[in-house]
Amino acid sequence: MLLVLLVLALFGALGFRLSQGPLEIPHLASRVATRLTGEGINVHVAKAELAWAGYHEGGAVPFVLRLADIAVQTDSGGVLAHIPSADLSLPTADLFGGREPILMRGAGATFPAGDVPVSWYADLWPGPGFSFARGAVYVTVGAGYIGHGAYHVTLRDGSFVLRTARGGGVNVTDGMAQFAQQGRSSPRLTFSFHAHRDKLWHGSLDARLDKVQAQDLAALWPPGLSPDTRAWVTQNITAGTAHDAHFVFDMAANGDLSHFRIDNVYGAFNADDLTLSWLKGAPPLRQLNGSFVMPDMDTAVITATTGETAGVKLDHGTMKITGLSAPDQNGALTLNLSGRVQDVLGILGAPPLNLLDHTPPEIKNATGAAQGLLTINIPFKKDLTAADVTLNVKAELSGVQMATMIPGIGLNDGQVALHTDGETLRATATAQFAGEPASLTVQQDLTAARGNENFTMKGVAGPRLWRAFGLDTPNDVSSAAQGTAPFEFTLNGPPGGTQQAALTVDLTPAGLALPLLGWEKQPGSTGALSAKFALRDGALDGIQDFSMQGPALAIRGHSQGGVFTLDKAQIGRTQASGTLSAPATPGAPWLLRATGAVLDLRQNGMTSHAGKQGASPQPAAIESPWRATLDFGKVYVSKSPAPPLDNVQITAAGQGYDLHDAKGAADEMNVTVAPLSGGRHSLSMQGNDAGKLLRVLGAYNGMRGGQLDLEASFGGGLIQGTLKLSQARLVQAPGFTKILQAATLYGVAEALSGPGLLIDHAVIPFTLQRGVFSLHGADAYSESLGFTASGTVNTKTSICDLDTTIIPAYALNSLPGKIPLIGHLFSAEKGGGLFAVRAHVQGNLQDPQVQANPLSALTPGILRDIFGLGEATPKPKGK
Repeated sequence: MLLVLLVLALFGALGFRLSQGPLEIPHLASRVATRLTGEGINVHVAKAELAWAGYHEGGAVPFVLRLADIAVQTDSGGVLAHIPSADLSLPTADLFGGREPILMRGAGATFPAGDVPVSWYADLWPGPGFSFARGAVYVTVGAGYIGHGAYHVTLRDGSFVLRTARGGGVNVTDGMAQFAQQGRSSPRLTFSFHAHRDKLWHGSLDARLDKVQAQDLAALWPPGLSPDTRAWVTQNITAGTAHDAHFVFDMAANGDLSHFRIDNVYGAFNADDLTLSWLKGAPPLRQLNGSFVMPDMDTAVITATTGETAGVKLDHGTMKITGLSAPDQNGALTLNLSGRVQDVLGILGAPPLNLLDHTPPEIKNATGAAQGLLTINIPFKKDLTAADVTLNVKAELSGVQMATMIPGIGLNDGQVALHTDGETLRATATAQFAGEPASLTVQQDLTAARGNENFTMKGVAGPRLWRAFGLDTPNDVSSAAQGTAPFEFTLNGPPGGTQQAALTVDLTPAGLALPLLGWEKQPGSTGALSAKFALRDGALDGIQDFSMQGPALAIRGHSQGGVFTLDKAQIGRTQASGTLSAPATPGAPWLLRATGAVLDLRQNGMTSHAGKQGASPQPAAIESPWRATLDFGKVYVSKSPAPPLDNVQITAAGQGYDLHDAKGAADEMNVTVAPLSGGRHSLSMQGNDAGKLLRVLGAYNGMRGGQLDLEASFGGGLIQGTLKLSQARLVQAPGFTKILQAATLYGVAEALSGPGLLIDHAVIPFTLQRGVFSLHGADAYSESLGFTASGTVNTKTSICDLDTTIIPAYALNSLPGKIPLIGHLFSAEKGGGLFAVRAHVQGNLQDPQVQANPLSALTPGILRDIFGLGEATPKPKGK
């Protein structure tokens, strides 16, 4: 009772004192506030006034504590807040153990990390023994900024509710912060927070953000909040919209809130139209729609449902980034790609990957459609190189179109399976090559500048490939190729370096012919071609071995240093060896040297058009100059029984298919070809056996011996000149010429001198054009008989149409015609005689029809023309 009375007395004394005016108690207020706030936090109240009006108004009036200039600090001296003023209303009953809430209000509070004004009101519930049981603080934040310097965010307004509980627990609910317009973003943040104390403070912040533009993230994301994650996100996500973000931050601090740290971060946001830089220097991923998920503060997973990069569509993609809390991060990118082949190859070939630097341009320029899976492990560090990147690509390419080294011939409709791990590129493909099915395999080492390449191609050579090499068009040497020929081509070695290649061709299904050499291979007969050669920087460096076999065919050769050596060539009856040398300098000629026992140019009934299936365009002219030297023991030019030329030696020069000049010798015969103006050439030939030359050419078997002298010019399809013969004997002369020869006494001795008809001298002016041989006043004579002839002989059909004059006893008969001035009165024809028989020869040369005019033999000299008796029997109509 005494104690109660003492307390009442003290209370009455306090009430009386307060009735006189406010009581200054700053030290007491500081101590009480520090205890209520909790361990580790100091509250310094510069001014505290306790007022009570209950002495005059009654005991129910609460005590009022007015505080000013309040500083909240940690034990280490760190400033947490500054409160200009606050009012506290303490119910009187609480002084006697009551449980009514203590009311507190304040305004204008500021914090070190910004200038936002904060106002609040609070309900604080006392516990037993003047302890703090629980409380609720309702906080309203005004416009201002939070942060330091350039790293700050501007708030338009905000609010939250802070609730405390016994044991040091703190809960923040109903948190909201409306950010001011920043760039194109004005996001709204909602949050809640829970903290409890167990030696250390442990807290968890749950934050949600409605929408923000990627380019504004750096301004809205505080630098101190997971700085490594912030750095990577703001540097690599450069465009797009993030929305519906939800993140949880687990944090801890000492009891005085020092040594603050974030223990974990996890959350996610959805994204529209993002631009993501996944590797410095590489084309960024654009138009990404998907999500960003952080399962923990060390890991981020970006998932894209759609997007594109460098023209390649992303059907699905993920990037898992680890080490976000470490100085260096590592990314694992997985992309499902679909798009054009050239775009997919462009990603692989572009910096910084540069995987196709040493791939042939034909592959890099391929077109078509591609679908594949790209997986890349990327260490996000400075000075990243392709060697630091672990890559894996599996792609299916379809409809591939790709050029090849053969002009005008490419791979079409290709189906390619491609795989690379960044060290080795592997591809298998099927395609149409030159209109025929083909298969390919490629393996290339990507680890070195001159990494090894293995290439194998199996296909079929058909009409389009024949055309590409000019083999579909017959010419003076070969006929058009027929059928098909399966082949296999392999290539090994570094692109841009020295590579070994091999080609094998099965010629069995193909039909080939060389009519000039009288050789032909029918489809179905066994044949093969093989070659082994080296390439340097993509150009032919040498042929180690070339071989071709078939019926009556065996060819073998090699090349070195630009010289192809034909070790052996057996083509039909031809047997040869030789060399073909490439030009030593630009513009220099190709050099051909060929020697052998036999050169057989007989076509054996074949023509250069054998095997031709309809008209084909002529191959483009070859413009390279050339020189050739030929030396053969025997040269056959006409079918049996025509004899060969012996010991043939020829040197010639030309360009493309055009002959410029030539010299040749064979069987005491010499030939010279020289250029003239207007694209024409002169031909000069002299020999001691015209009969053999005619037999060699298969033109005429009835002549023996005879010296010849030919002077002609050719070019543009026209040959014209003059052939002179002397001392030639026609052993198969027509019988009636033999009778006429013997008709005079003078010719009896000559007729008995040997078989056939001897021609002392002949002069034959002629032209040859389009296979028609035209005679222009040709004459031939011996002492017993003379001839003149004009007309045509078709060399293709052997049909002749000639007007001839036969002069018997030529030595005597022609003398009057040689008398000066009046000789024409006795001879109507040049080389004619006083008496002669005119005839018209028509039909096949082997058995022509001869129509003679017998009256012309009785009509001397010019009278044959005056009386019209010099003409043979009139030609039938149409002849």
